[in-house]
Amino acid sequence: MTTVHSMEALGNKFVLIDAISQRVDPKEESKLVKNCANKFQFDQLLILEPPTQKYVDVKLKIYNLDGSLAENCVNGIRATALYAFDENLVSGESFILQIENNEAHIAKLGADTFSVKMTSFDFSKSSCAVEESEKLQFVFEDLDIAFEPVSVGNPHAVIFQNDLPDKIPDMGATLQNSNIFKNGVNVGFVEIVDRQVINLRVVERGVGETLACGSGACAAVLSGVKNNLLKSPVLVNFKKGSLTVEVNLDEQWFNLTGEAKFIEKGIKINQ
Repeated sequence: MTTVHSMEALGNKFVLIDAISQRVDPKEESKLVKNCANKFQFDQLLILEPPTQKYVDVKLKIYNLDGSLAENCVNGIRATALYAFDENLVSGESFILQIENNEAHIAKLGADTFSVKMTSFDFSKSSCAVEESEKLQFVFEDLDIAFEPVSVGNPHAVIFQNDLPDKIPDMGATLQNSNIFKNGVNVGFVEIVDRQVINLRVVERGVGETLACGSGACAAVLSGVKNNLLKSPVLVNFKKGSLTVEVNLDEQWFNLTGEAKFIEKGIKINQ
């Protein structure tokens, strides 16, 4: 039996597995994802592991609902932070989290509010596995839709819209299935309310449209500031709440602040 925890951040649902306090066989992880998918509705499964670098406190492995690995999930990072502080896996009010070859600096701002600061972002085509010869647009229902690639550890396509149409899931899927992004992509649709407020919907790789996406929020604000459409800090509105994203392109960092909460602790499932 394996103990798991159901968590949420702005409507994003997660299943967290602590592989520090209990043994989880890496060879059984794909089976765990399937077992959890049969029992829960979630966007990502989070596995907390001992770090492999000395200066890092804990390590996070992220699986999408379809069993594929994700390189980043900032909402999932906040859920992980809540668990790590709640279970006293870290000391003080901050810690460093390892995500594959990336890292996040996490600070506790309140009982369930955390900031996540990262320094890894890239606007190049190659960072998102897009060929240099590709035009940054795709065709949807005879319309040419422009996008900007942004990597924040995982690949994103940011699309600025005057309004958010009903066909966003189909539009996102069309770009995802176009093979422009060789490793898949998260597609963000941005509606600018003013220079410091946006509405955002994201069609996530391996999941579909989700209620919120932390890394998508970071990618959207980074792209908006780069193109002088937005001014940091930016309030990012989703269907069930908001996040605040600060970026500094010169110093090369972005910082996201938001909440996370438990839905149910200590659930036993078959490994």
